[in-house]
Amino acid sequence: MANERLILAIGQMERALTRLETAQAQRDGDASLGVSQDGSDLAERHARLKVAAAQALTGLDALLAGKE
Repeated sequence: MANERLILAIGQMERALTRLETAQAQRDGDASLGVSQDGSDLAERHARLKVAAAQALTGLDALLAGKE
């Protein structure tokens, strides 16, 4: 059971990392195309990423607390 939760947590981390890498690649691509953002879209994306990261960390904390 603990191994399953650990595998699920690792999966969440991998998906979060994939989202980060995708966002970075998109940002780099936008910059190379000369696309500028007014900041509002960037702030919204940052907020969504921050929530996703917090959820992943909360899940990991719960997993680690249960393992102790």
